[in-house]
Formats: sequence, C-alpha cells, structure tokens
Amino acid sequence: MRGRYGTDQLNLFIFILILIIIVANAILKKQVLNGLSTILIIYAYYRILSKDINARYNENKKFLETVSPISTKINSRKKKFENRKEYKYIKCPNCKLEMRVPRGKGKLIVKCKKCNEKFNVKS
Repeated sequence: MRGRYGTDQLNLFIFILILIIIVANAILKKQVLNGLSTILIIYAYYRILSKDINARYNENKKFLETVSPISTKINSRKKKFENRKEYKYIKCPNCKLEMRVPRGKGKLIVKCKKCNEKFNVKS
C-alpha cells in the first residue's frame, strides 16, 4: 500500500451507501441496484488504490465541505438533546444568537455575547 491513497471519509460514506443499496436490493430484487452497488464498489477500491493522492485528497475535501453544514447541525441537535436536563437553550430576541442557561435557577438576566442585549429568562 506504499504510495497509495488509502481510505478516508468519502470512502466510508461510499461503503455505507453500498451496504444500504445491498439491503434495498435484497428486499426489492432490482437488477439496477445490483449494478449500482458494483459500480460503487469499483469506484471505492479505485480511490483506495489510487496513486494520485492530491486528486483523492481534493475529492474528500469537497465532500467534507458539502457535508459539513449537515453534520454540524446534526451534532448540535445531538448535543442539545444530551444536555436537555442540565441546560435550557434560548435565543437572543435582538440578534437571534443561541445561548444556553442552566435549568432550575429561576429567573435570570442574560447578556448576549454578540449584541450585549440584556433580557430576562426563566430557566
């Protein structure tokens, strides 16, 4: 494998997509899905064994730039869900910046970090 690109996040995504297509093909029994999974497997191994490291790096970089807003939103919601018992998430009425305040502290006066607006919040 010396001098080869190897695996990255795009290849991981492709392999997960292949597994989903194979499961769908097992249920639907469509020849098109079988062909699509074969093409994706060939492309994934082409990327793994490629010696053009810069091209594969740029492909992965574009993929990550495309997926970044989606994954950021998913991770943010996941973090909010995990912390839902300790914190309450609020938005500044002026600039809509999202902030968190500890739960169970009664009424609080909160100052926005972005616009310095002060407002009351019940936690």
